[in-house]
Parts: sequence; C-alpha cells; structure tokens
Amino acid sequence: MTRSRVLPRAGILIGGLVAALAGTVVLPAPASATTQVTDLGVLPGGSYSFAYAMNSSGTVVGQSSVGLGTHAARWNPDGTVDDLGILPTGVDSTANAVNDAGVVAGRGSMRDAAHDFHTHAVRWNLDGTIDDLGTLPGDVASEARGINSAGVIVGYSQQPDGVRHAVRWNLDGTVDNLGTLPGLSSSQANTINDAGTIAGYSYGCCPGTRAVRWAPDGTISALGIGSGPSTSIATALNDNGETAGYETTDTSRVARWDGTGAITLLNPLPGDATSWASDISASGVMVGKSFTSGEPGHAARWDADGTVSRLTPLVDGEDATANAVNNNGQAAGYATTADGWTHAVRWSTGAN
Repeated sequence: MTRSRVLPRAGILIGGLVAALAGTVVLPAPASATTQVTDLGVLPGGSYSFAYAMNSSGTVVGQSSVGLGTHAARWNPDGTVDDLGILPTGVDSTANAVNDAGVVAGRGSMRDAAHDFHTHAVRWNLDGTIDDLGTLPGDVASEARGINSAGVIVGYSQQPDGVRHAVRWNLDGTVDNLGTLPGLSSSQANTINDAGTIAGYSYGCCPGTRAVRWAPDGTISALGIGSGPSTSIATALNDNGETAGYETTDTSRVARWDGTGAITLLNPLPGDATSWASDISASGVMVGKSFTSGEPGHAARWDADGTVSRLTPLVDGEDATANAVNNNGQAAGYATTADGWTHAVRWSTGAN
C-alpha cells in the first residue's frame, strides 16, 4: 500500500517562462559520426522488441513480444536477455527506466476485483521481485517513467476521467501528487535526476502543453519557449540541470533547456523537417529522432555544441529511433530489421 500526500501549491514559479522567451538556434553540421549498431533481439517466442532506457553499464530495458503478449525485457551487457515478468494478475508489462544499480521501473497491467484490467506503475527489484506501486487515492491507473540512483521513481497517476497528475514514489512508501501549472488540469513526470529535480510537462486548455520542472520540494516552474505560439515537452534531465525534449509550432524541433530554464532549439538532420530528443547525457549529448512525415525516420545524436549526426540503422533506408544515451558513448532504441520487424538496438558511437 502507498500512503499519499499532496505537496503545497505555494511557491509555484512561472519565471522560467518569462526569462527565457528568446531561443538560440544552433545549426546542424552534416552527419559524420561513426557508429556501430547491435540488434539486441527478442525474448524467446517473440518477434518484435523496443528499447526505452539504458544505464551507465550498457544495460538496456524495454519490452519484447512473447507469444501474443508483451513483457518487460532487460538486455544485459553480456548479450543475454531477461524476461522481467508481469504482475500476478496481469498479462503484459513494459520497462521504462533503469538506474545504475539495476533497479527497473515501468508499468504492468493488473486485474481488479471486478476483473477489469488497469495499468499500474511497477518496480522490478534486484532480487527479481516485482512491486505494484499503486496510484493516488481514487485513481485507476498509473505509470512509472523515471528513476534516479537512490531509487526514487516518478511518473503519473490517472483519474477515472482520464486526468493525470505527475507523481513521485518515495523510498518510504509515500506517493506525492506534484500538481500542475496554474490554470492547467493535468501533468506528467518523465524523469528525475540524483538531486531530486523532476522534469515533464503540464497540459490542459490554455496555454496548452508546457515543459516543466519540479524542484525537489515540489515547486513547479514552466520552462522557456522559443518564438511564437508553441507547445513543449521535457523528456529527460541530467545531473547538471540540463533538460532535453522538444518544442512544436508548425513542426517539432529538439529543445535543450539550461539550468535557468532558457531554451536552445536545434535543427534536425539535413533534409528532415521534424525532430525530438528522448534523453540527455551528463555531458549534454542528446539522442532522439529526425524525420520527414511519410518517410523512414533516422535515429539521431546531438552533441553538446549542437552538431547533429545520424546513428546507423539496421537496414539502410529503414526506420530507427534512439531513446536513451549514457556517458560511455552508447545509445539505445529500436530499428526496423531486414524482415520488417522492429528490434531493440544498442549503438556504440566511440564518443561521449
């Protein structure tokens, strides 16, 4: 059981939205990085897989099909893959985050007393056990999206009407409702760093979806915007306070926010129209996707100076997406195979 407490709304900050209105655009250089891509494969009995997160040792987590269902999977540095399993009354699961200790967080389906299925945030412990993290009181669903080195987990809890609130599951078993920006109804936390700073987004009617950060005490602040009406989402955060994500006007572009909340917009690969960033390393390297609608996408890497390069796909001309990057020159995500399936992959770039 989780004990719930709602953090006070006092001290909500909007300063980042005002102080960082002007975005800096860094133009990309042509793709030139040398990368090696490894097909991580699938669980026994599976045909497709996706990688969503990776730790410093190169351990990758995500999901793989298993027969007719999908299970959370862990690909180890030695090349083996583990089925992380499901909740006792569940049928599927997904791993969204892993810390350097190897603790994994994500989601799993569960069946309630009325035999209805819901998704709950879960944690896979080092001994192989799985814990249902539960929801805020009265809510029906939840999902864990990020975990830090201490094992603190963040994500969202969802009400029966679909409204979501960002939450933090603490080590003492409590769960905190992190709240929303003033005037907005929903929020989601995507990542937490070792200092306890959290990033994600808040959304609702007006002004729409906005990338946000929560300080360790729960104070929420809107991150800066580029130019013109836009929406934005923060996807990842490093221990230096740099935040990765994307901003959307007519199209989406990779965004990097510094510790003050000021935004820098980065261009996609040459010839592409759209991009987003999924993760950021300690040195400020970001990975994500660059693409043009209707065409295969390219897994991409943005260096700290804004230089963008293409990560090698499994098959040239086929789709690839990077979701995670560590501090040892590795990235992880998924790519289309020669027979048309999607498989989890790990890239080695040879550069941090």
